[in-house]
Amino acid sequence: MNQFTAITVHPEIQDGAPVFSGTRIRIETFCDFLRIGVSVNEFLREFPSITRDQALEVYDLVKRKYTPDQMAELAGGPGSNLQAGEGRMFAAA
Repeated sequence: MNQFTAITVHPEIQDGAPVFSGTRIRIETFCDFLRIGVSVNEFLREFPSITRDQALEVYDLVKRKYTPDQMAELAGGPGSNLQAGEGRMFAAA
């Protein structure tokens, strides 16, 4: 059973990119905001349809260096078998 309830992957929502459940807001957007120094509270003010619990669940995965593609896999969506710290978000590092 999927333990990651904050993330949804569906081919007809945002071209299959992982999004916050119940929204069309991409997980990648959250990662981008964090990367430029926006706090979780600021992000939640900008996107009030996302709950604090959803944001904190994804924040934990970001801190563990999961990429949006890896999060999609955890959510039960299509994806590869990447290890934490690999993938598109970390390719330039």
